[in-house]
Amino acid sequence: MKILQIAILITGIFLTSCHKKKNTVDFEKKVFDDIFLSAVDSTLVDLRTYTGFQYSEKQKDSIKKDTLHRVVAFNIQNYIAPDDFLAGNVSKYKLANDSVWNFTLEKYSSLRYLLKDSNELPITDNLNEWKNKYPKFSGGLIFSKIYFDEAKENGIFEATYYCGPSCGRGYAVYIKKTNNKWKILKVKNTWIS
Repeated sequence: MKILQIAILITGIFLTSCHKKKNTVDFEKKVFDDIFLSAVDSTLVDLRTYTGFQYSEKQKDSIKKDTLHRVVAFNIQNYIAPDDFLAGNVSKYKLANDSVWNFTLEKYSSLRYLLKDSNELPITDNLNEWKNKYPKFSGGLIFSKIYFDEAKENGIFEATYYCGPSCGRGYAVYIKKTNNKWKILKVKNTWIS
């Protein structure tokens, strides 16, 4: 009888912790739903202007105005940011959970971006297959999991833009909850390649 009680107790604890983890994953997904397109706007660089091709002033102006249907290779699986990402913020921000999950790109439809799963084509050194298939290819993005403060009113996550070998940027994206909606507070460059 005592073994049965212990087994029931352990099962109850396990089920409770699974339910809590699912709730925190759902919470994190909801936060990303609020900020996803703003985060893409804030961290995506137009590959055509970033890689230093020689364009005339007229061509540069045309590229800047051409903001519709830019193709973005997006790594649909988030990740836990490296330890040094939180340097200086270790005591303020913590992971809500350690579950890695996938973004559903269809939820984030936009006239500005055609979001493609980065697994669609090989990610080679110079991304030629992407550039050949999609003339408006702007590069790739990866978002880490969100690290929240204790009250879950503020957060930070890492965004990585990549455009080839020795071509990319890293960002720390600070977010804040205001009027029950999450907004981007600040985007800080953390590295450049």
